Parts: sequence; structure tokens; C-alpha cells
Amino acid sequence: MEWGYAGPIGPAHWASLSPDYAPCAGGIQQSPIDITGYGPAVGPVLSFSYAGEASRVASARGPIVVEFASGSSLTLGGRRYELLSAHAHAPAEHRVDGEEFAAELHVVHEDASGDALVVGVLFRLGGASPVLQAMLDAASGGAAALPPGAAAFMPRSNVFYNYTGSKTTPPCQEPVTWVVMRDAGSVSAEQVSALQSFSGGPNNRPLQPLRGRRIVLIGG
Repeated sequence: MEWGYAGPIGPAHWASLSPDYAPCAGGIQQSPIDITGYGPAVGPVLSFSYAGEASRVASARGPIVVEFASGSSLTLGGRRYELLSAHAHAPAEHRVDGEEFAAELHVVHEDASGDALVVGVLFRLGGASPVLQAMLDAASGGAAALPPGAAAFMPRSNVFYNYTGSKTTPPCQEPVTWVVMRDAGSVSAEQVSALQSFSGGPNNRPLQPLRGRRIVLIGG
């Protein structure tokens, strides 16, 4: 079923577009959220093992999507999640203490039982992001037209916000374990414009109610 980010197929109407999209309105753990009210916690250890290559790059429903060959993963508290894909939203979907960000990278993982974990990396306006530029080059056929390998998506630190949410696109399935990295990267205004050119404009879902969910900061 066709969906988008504006007009009659925009986020406010997702749930009415298909019965499969019912969680977009009826879910109780929806994402994105404003990450606020968190406290420090001794949480599960996060470790990355990204070494594989990307298998393809495409633009599906707007965002540039990089898909990865098997072999890369992360471990959270001893639970292993296979790296599947990465895509970018501009502007960002999550906020932190009310702060809006220019872009957000979502790195999607899944464990052996099919449970999802998404790593979110936020970007403030500033210098150009090498990884986002590599995605743009690959999607447009520029440079060597090779999508960046998995190692390019590894966060710079292991300090992160952790909460339970959902996918931010239809069918908005939940639960999803969210690992939103505390340290933001930088992205240029030109890169934000280029990202939005693939989606025909902004491609961020509005904030969703927290509904009493607990948010913790781990490693900080």
C-alpha cells in the first residue's frame, strides 16, 4: 500500500491506508519520541562487529537504503543482532530534550527470533558527513557508485539512550529496541537538501506520545 510523508498518504493517515498499518495509530510504544526525562543506568554492554560489505543501495519510498551482506552484527547484553540495512531521515525523527536535529541515520538489525533493534545516529548542521555522502554518491551513481561498507556505520562511542519503541514507517510494528547514540555527528545543509531530494521533501515521522515509557542513558 502506498504511503508517504505529506497529504492524504502522510503520517496522520497511515493507519487508515491499510489494516496492516493499524499500529501506526493504535500502538502504545510508537517511535520517534523526544528523548527526555532519562537517567543514567548500568545497562547491557553494547559491542559492534561490523566488517562486511554492502550488497546493494536503493531508494525505496524516498529514503536511500543500503543493504548489507550477512556477517556483520552487534551484541547488546549478550544478545546478537544481525545487521540488515541503513537509511537516513532528514530532518531527524528523534529529539533529545527538545532539540531538533538536521538528519538521523537508522541502522536496522534483527536477532535470530526476528526481534528488531535499530541504532539511531543524530546529526547537527555543520561539516559534511562522510558516511551520508557515500550513501548519496552510491544512490546517484556518482563517485565509484559503491555503497559504503558496514564499518562506515559504526558509531564513534558506546554511550547511548535506550528505550522500547517501534519502526517509524508503516506498518509501525512494535516492539523495537532503540539504541540512540548520545554523540551526534555533523551534516551539511547541502547533504540535507540532497537527502530530501530523494524523498521529495522531508521524510520524518512526527513525535509520538511517550506513554510512561522508561528511557535510560547507558555508558555516560
